[in-house]
Amino acid sequence: MTKQVGTPLKSRILKVGCQYYESRAKEKDRRFKPRQVPYLRLCGDWLEAAGLKVGQNARVIVTRRGIVIAAEE
Repeated sequence: MTKQVGTPLKSRILKVGCQYYESRAKEKDRRFKPRQVPYLRLCGDWLEAAGLKVGQNARVIVTRRGIVIAAEE
């Protein structure tokens, strides 16, 4: 039996920021310039309302259409 997902509490709009990845190669000739990668930061009471608790593991499922974050039991 699959677990049913409840009705969304509220929709959220988040701004995707950027962070930089730097090369960790030890050899100078294999290093590359830092590159921009997408970055999201999530925090707030709404995460607890969604079933996430401080110290708990969360599973992140990545699909071609987006991501799903679910509390691990």
